[in-house]
Amino acid sequence: MVTDDQVLALRKEFKKLKVIKIVALKTGMNRKTASKYLKQSALPSETIKPREWLTREDQLQNIWPRAEEFLSVTPDIEAKALFDHLLEAYPGIASEGQLRTFQRRIKQWRIKNGTDQEVYFDQLTIPGKMAQLDWLDMNKFKIEISGQTFKHKLCHFTLNHSNTESATICRSESILAIKKGLRDFLYRVVGKTPQILQVDNSSAATHRPCKDKKKRIFNHEYLEVLKYYGIHAQKTNIAKPNENGVVESQNGHLKNKIKQALTIRGGKAFKNLKEYESFINIVIDKANHRRKEKLTEEFSSLVNIPIRPLPEYQEEYVNIRNRSTAYIKKVTYSVPSRLIGTKLKARIYEDKIDLFSGADLVFSMPRMLGDRGMVIDYRHIIHSLIRKPGAFSNYKYREELYPTDHFKKAWDLLNQAMTERQATIEYLRILKLSADGPEEDVNLALELILSDDSANLNVATIKELIEKEERPVIDSIELIPNLNIYDQLFLNQGEDDYEGHHQ
Repeated sequence: MVTDDQVLALRKEFKKLKVIKIVALKTGMNRKTASKYLKQSALPSETIKPREWLTREDQLQNIWPRAEEFLSVTPDIEAKALFDHLLEAYPGIASEGQLRTFQRRIKQWRIKNGTDQEVYFDQLTIPGKMAQLDWLDMNKFKIEISGQTFKHKLCHFTLNHSNTESATICRSESILAIKKGLRDFLYRVVGKTPQILQVDNSSAATHRPCKDKKKRIFNHEYLEVLKYYGIHAQKTNIAKPNENGVVESQNGHLKNKIKQALTIRGGKAFKNLKEYESFINIVIDKANHRRKEKLTEEFSSLVNIPIRPLPEYQEEYVNIRNRSTAYIKKVTYSVPSRLIGTKLKARIYEDKIDLFSGADLVFSMPRMLGDRGMVIDYRHIIHSLIRKPGAFSNYKYREELYPTDHFKKAWDLLNQAMTERQATIEYLRILKLSADGPEEDVNLALELILSDDSANLNVATIKELIEKEERPVIDSIELIPNLNIYDQLFLNQGEDDYEGHHQ
């Protein structure tokens, strides 16, 4: 079949050569066909008449009237869902192989009879007016930190006009993540602040009021953060992610840049979090380098930022209870028992909690992800449990006293072989041994004992395995003294005596 491009090329070549046979060969046509198209002014597509007859029987003619009835009532129904329903409701009227034809028929019906759809309007970006915030889930990348899979997100800010962006690592969508990300965006990347920050209806920035479940309002702490920087808060409508279109679009681009950078780097494993943060900043800075000109355009419209940024943490005072625990952000944490009875200032970061007595840092611990649960470290309470073994059986957080699966299996085995009290005392001694020395050594010893049916499971056996050292093997080599060395020694001594006598 001859295409419009072939005919256009034919006419162009004929103007140069004026020989039909040659230009027909050059454009891939028969001579008669080339002659025909040179004589007529219309292109092939302009000569095609619409076909108004069927080449074969319409196999959907029995099902289509019923489909139109559904479409007139529920025009948004999916074609496949409607087709499956009709096949089930009217068996034998059509076959599954006609699905594609049915979908094309639905598409044509909607073009002619469909309802008006929502229209999206391109917006002009005003320099310096708005930035947008969104969250980027990074778990699919399977980043490794110190050999462990690192589950995290990126707190992603973007200036609407220049697309200048920043991305900070965070563990969840939280106000602390926003404070950290905003600090990086304003002070490290941009140097000034936009007039408006728009965010979706994330729970880090908004919540549902009790009276109106369909509405979301800003959190007080989020508003206080923006107020400090002189930024007006704005949010998208519920279920309207397109309203945050600039940062949504940048999400995809940033993911691709990170993916390519990881490929070039040759791996997703990082020694520590600092190395990974440096990697993300390099990717961001390279992308922003190409946006410097547009950032300069809007820099004069941006607002000056305070000299000092807000700290990345929250502070609150906590009481250390006689259970050697503190209740912080709806999570129970164990702490060293020396702190019982004190009131300490908790400095809460996104990933850790520091406890202060006055200006002195007295304890630091990782922060649990989420706002429910408990974090109990057996090292904080084992010395008391040793003295009060009866408290073990009904301890509220007993499951936290099995550091690994091997400890849990050891307890089960002891409980089967002894009375409950004897098993408790022996297990607590094992736990005390682990608290006093490297847990890894005790865990490895337990693994060896549990894999050997003939081995005795007790503290003495574990100590023996831990303290056992391989003695260096010395090869027995025959030692033959070299007497010439002694002759040389006496000879040198005699020369020294001679020289001393004549001096």
